[in-house]
This record gives sequence, structure tokens and C-alpha cells, in this order.
Amino acid sequence: MPLSLVVALAALARTWQLSQNDFGRQYYAAGVRSMLDSWHNFIFNAFDPAGFVSIDKPPVAIWLQVASAKLFGFGALSILLAQVMAGLAAILFVYVLVEKYWGRTAGVMAALALALSPVNVAVDRSNNTESCLILVLLAGAWLAMRAAETGRLAMLCAAMAAIGIGFNVKMGTALVLAPVVALTFSLARPAAPITWHIGRQAIAGIVLVAVSLSWAIFFDLAPARDRPYAGSTKHNSMLELALVHNGAARVLATSSANPSPAVSGEAAPAGAEVRSQPVMTDDSPTGILRLFRPRAATQFAWLFPLALAGLVFAWSDASGPATPASRRISAAVWTGWLVMYWIVLSFAGGLIHTYYVAVLGPPLAVFSGIAVAGLWSRWKAGEPYLPLIIAATAGWQTYLCVAQSDRIGSDWLSLTWLTSIGIATICAAALYLFPPQNRLAKLFVVAAIGALLVSPALTAASVVLRRPNIATPVANMIALLAPPETERAALRTSRLEASRQKLTGYLIANREAANFLVAVPNANVAAPLIVSTGLPVMAMGGYLGDDPILTPADIERLASDRQLRFVMLGGFTLAPAKQAAALDPIARWVRANGRPVDPKLWRLSGGSSSSPYRINLGNEWVEVPPPELFDLWGKVN
Repeated sequence: MPLSLVVALAALARTWQLSQNDFGRQYYAAGVRSMLDSWHNFIFNAFDPAGFVSIDKPPVAIWLQVASAKLFGFGALSILLAQVMAGLAAILFVYVLVEKYWGRTAGVMAALALALSPVNVAVDRSNNTESCLILVLLAGAWLAMRAAETGRLAMLCAAMAAIGIGFNVKMGTALVLAPVVALTFSLARPAAPITWHIGRQAIAGIVLVAVSLSWAIFFDLAPARDRPYAGSTKHNSMLELALVHNGAARVLATSSANPSPAVSGEAAPAGAEVRSQPVMTDDSPTGILRLFRPRAATQFAWLFPLALAGLVFAWSDASGPATPASRRISAAVWTGWLVMYWIVLSFAGGLIHTYYVAVLGPPLAVFSGIAVAGLWSRWKAGEPYLPLIIAATAGWQTYLCVAQSDRIGSDWLSLTWLTSIGIATICAAALYLFPPQNRLAKLFVVAAIGALLVSPALTAASVVLRRPNIATPVANMIALLAPPETERAALRTSRLEASRQKLTGYLIANREAANFLVAVPNANVAAPLIVSTGLPVMAMGGYLGDDPILTPADIERLASDRQLRFVMLGGFTLAPAKQAAALDPIARWVRANGRPVDPKLWRLSGGSSSSPYRINLGNEWVEVPPPELFDLWGKVN
């Protein structure tokens, strides 16, 4: 019964008002639509229906979204459903793994902690790939535990294969768990000969490499003319994508962010801050304290002192002479997961988004569950840790809440978290008044734990009751104080749809025999057009607009062969300088050889091309270069 309630709560948090997120990151949604009716596009993870360029991620998570769209029909909810189901499966997986080694109470509390983890709620409601990655990593962790318990090579290879599948979800991010699996397996058999260890680790390593690189090598071995260009690379190589854009760029200091909003021209409301570029990456200083700062900690670490106590208890319980080895193995895997990802996310100086901390949700939830069960049993045995840990967690939550609020006590939100933290503290103090055998003592513990879940629940609610940034979802309880924008959102959606219809209507009516509906600078401009029409739209510079896919001669040939008629310049871009440098020769050729199309024919606002043009990313406004449309057949041929 308790597990059923946890799953029901998790499902509610992940599905309530899910439609407000629309298609989520339209970059991925466009890829799903492009793959639905083409096995070629499906296999090569194509972004557009023509198979011009690929998505800059491996295909497994996108394939699951395609399967959901195939089953339920292409639409926003069918795409997001794949992540919702992965998130719910992860919660059940955590329960099973914890219950087996640490008991039912620990399992239920671990599942509850993950169900209410704000960042996990946020990513499970988006079409980013984290939900799929976490589920695959949990499978790898389970297989790693089984391998270490049995010493079987097949289980070790299966664990590495699961991580290899994770590589095909989010490339190098999954490999962080591989050393944990290898080390846990070897430490579980310290008496085995060194040759036994080397042989098995070598075979498992080969499996890891083979599964990880299987799709990338298949992609690169296909003739370039028979597959899409490898998106976000300079040399049209999927292996380069793994090593550079999704490798070194995530670790070494770089600049750029990764939202993928729909482009719409509309005026920002009075008083709204308008930026030239969205703030999407986590630019907080690297170092051991990075994840302790409120920006990151409020996403996943509301129960951190409790989880830290659980980690200590796990190793304390696992170290006894009569303790089954399986407990030590479980503690080792979860500790390794927590430590390895904590280090990587703390010191990575590249393209790090705040929601990446979702991968830390499972181990912290596991140790929180172990702590609740362990603290109660120790309290009944006369140890004083339970009230102390409750008080420490309440103090930690006070720090996180105060860091987000500048009006403490003046609004319902701050009164709520102040009350919950106060209840937890009072219950902790009251525990000293009653012996553990007293029924009131148990009620105080339940009340204290429940009170400690209020702040993470409020933070999670911020992405349920308010529309977050749909591309890089971040939970922030302060968003609950903002009034719902139901009417404005409806007006914005209506205007956006009307704007798209006018543009696509003009393009379709005048496309004639051209293969492509239009060529645009980057995938962020192309995505909403593909989602709404299902027709081939060329992202000339790939995702960021700086991929060296085309030259002016290629554009001239496409126009001469009647494959391409319209080219759009301007519009939203994540990398203005990079895109300008990469596409400037093409832009000059288009302006010199194409005929400008009157904006009144295809833009809702009409008028001058220099008029203000802004987009809304859900919680911030971004000013973008005004788009221009050119007809290449007006002068060419």
C-alpha cells in the first residue's frame, strides 16, 4: 500500500498540467516526427525529414520517444509520455534495489525521496534524455550488484553492456559509472588471482567499448552521401561528436547554452527583462562547493544531511562480521555512483546545465531511505542520532529556503516552509520527552519526516503548477508566487500558431517542386516548422548554426537543381558569433542572388524587417535578429 501511494504521487507530479510544456524541446520533437515514417531517418537519428543533418545526441532515448509517438500518435503528450514512464520505472527500480538489501521501510522512503526530487520531476516532464539515462544506469547498477555477488563474468559483461547502452543515450555521461562497476566487482573477490581479475575486466571492457561505439561506428562507416551530416561536428563524424561536443566541451571551459524554443515574434510585456541570449548553463564556480550552493542544491539535495547519515549507516551496517556481502556490495555501488558523479559535476567547466544533477537523484534517495530506517532502529536501541539528524536537515533546508527568498514571513510560501521546518525541529526536540516504545514517539518521527518533505515538494510543484523553461527545466519554489499566466499563455500560443501558419502557408503555396520547404540558419529555427508541417526544412548550420555542412556553391547548386527555393536568414540563435562566422559566406551569396520576400506576405507582424522581434522561453524573454526570407528562384535561373 505505501508503495502504491508513492507511485500515485509520482505519477501525479509528472502528469499534472503536462500539456503546458507543449512539445518540450522542439529540437528533439522535430527529430521524432522526422523518424516516424522513415527507417533511414530512424536508424541514423535524423533531425529533419530529408535526413540532411542528425540530432547531436545518440539515438536510444529519441527512439523511445518515436516508439511512444508511433503507438499513441505524434503529439506533445505522446512524446513526453516516454520520459514520464521512464521516471516512474526508475522509482520502482530504486524501491526494488533498496528493499532487497535494506528492507521495506528503506525502499519506500527511497522511492518517495526520488518521487519528490525537484529536478527529477522536472526532467521526467520534459523530453530531455536524463530520464532514460537514469533508468539505464539503474539497470547497470543492478547488474553490477549481481555480478559482484556471484562473480559471474556474464553478469559483469551485462552491467557494462547496460552502461554501453547508456553511452548511446548521452555518450560520455554514462561512462562515469563504469569504474564503479569494475572496482566493485574486483573488491568483492579480493582473494582471487590477479589474472582472474585482469581477464574478466578485459573482457568486460571490450564489451563496454563495443556496445558504446557500435552505433557511432556504424554511422561513420556509412557513406556520407547516404546518411545525414553528423550534427554539431566539424568533420562529419559521430565519434568526433562523442569526443568533442558531447565530450571535451562538457568538461573544459567553453561558452554556449542549449535551449530549443519555438520562434515567435511578439512584444514582451511591460517591465519584462529582455536578454540578448538566454541564461541556460550553470556558470557557478567549479570546485567541491559547487553542488552545495543553493542553485544546484535546491534541485536535488533537500535531504542531504539525512542522505549523508544514510551513507554512514550503510557502511556501518555493512561492516559487521555477520553482515551479508550483498550489503557491502550495495553500499559500494551507491557510494561510487554518488561520489563519481558529484566529482564530475563539481569540476566540469564546460557546457553544464543545472538539470544535469538529476543523475544524483537516485543515490541520494537511496541513502535517505536507508537513513530513515536506520535512524529509527538506532533510536529504539537507545542511540541519540535521530533527533540530531532531523534538526541538521531542518537547518540545511533553512539555508536553502532563505537563499531563495527576500521576503521571509511576508507571503504564504515562506510561511509554509518556515512552519514545516519549525514542525520538524519541534518534533525532533519532543522525541527526547518520550521513550522510543511510546506510540507518540513514532508519530513525532513521522511528522518530522513529513515536514522535511514539504520544501522539496514545494520546489517540485514549481515545475508542475508553473511552466518552466521548457528546454532546460529548473525547479524554483519562488515561481509559485507568480500568478498563473493562463490567459497570456493562451494568447501567446494563439499568436505563435497564427505566425507559423502564415509563414508555412506562404512557403507551401509557393514551394512548387522544391525538395526543401525552406533553408534556415540553425535547427532551433527549423524545429517548430518541422513539428508543425512534417516537411523537410534544412538547418544549414546544424544545431548551433556553425556546422560546416554547406558552401555558397552548394546553395547555388540546390537552387539550380530546383531542390531549394526559399532561404531564411536571422531568427533565434544560441551562438550568434559562431553562426555569423560560419554562415556569412552563404548569407552574402543569398542576399546577392536571392530576391527578398515582402515580410507582409509571410510575417504576422509585417512591416519593416528591423522591427523588434522577441521570443518567450517560458520564464524569460530573448531578443533575436529579425528574420528575412529570400526567394532564390527570383534571380537564379
